[in-house]
Amino acid sequence: MKRLALLGSVLALAFVGCGLISSPPIDNPFQLNGTQTTFNLGPSAAATGTASVTATFDDLTNLNLPANPSSFSYNLAISSVSFGAGCPATIPSPINVTMSATLTVSDNGGTGGAQRSSTASASNVQFTITTSGSQVTVGNLTNGTLNLNVGQILPIIQNGGQNTATLNATVNTTSTPDLAGCAMTITWGGGQGVLRF
Repeated sequence: MKRLALLGSVLALAFVGCGLISSPPIDNPFQLNGTQTTFNLGPSAAATGTASVTATFDDLTNLNLPANPSSFSYNLAISSVSFGAGCPATIPSPINVTMSATLTVSDNGGTGGAQRSSTASASNVQFTITTSGSQVTVGNLTNGTLNLNVGQILPIIQNGGQNTATLNATVNTTSTPDLAGCAMTITWGGGQGVLRF
């Protein structure tokens, strides 16, 4: 029995060393849930638009870390998509979207401190928009993981006061008819942060 307990401890340490153990997901770590980004899609068949959104959030003081994390990843989430001025009277379905996204998280380092920041990008995020009458559904979000430098991000989100997260994104849409000239608004979900050990 003692041997089994010892083996379990050794395996747990090995898994920690290999980055195979992760924290419970940290929901909405950057307070992006409900924020909106409107893309004015350019006049081309692969309608393209670029926009950004910024959110502020307090330090995460309840992170109980059993060991030094080896990585921090953030998984993008999209709550909904809506369409506005310049869009076809009947929104096409499906709409295939490819997106590049860059997230920068920063703070001022506390009283009198210099600004600290950490940035990560994802270049081939893909999702599908389907419509049925007035119902618009977002699905099949892939490649939406942004890997932040764990040594940079942890001090920012754990101490130093209020923080800022800025998400910049460029979208390319493909549909028939195309969405050239259309205003498309993404409402972001909170997403999840994951620490690996």
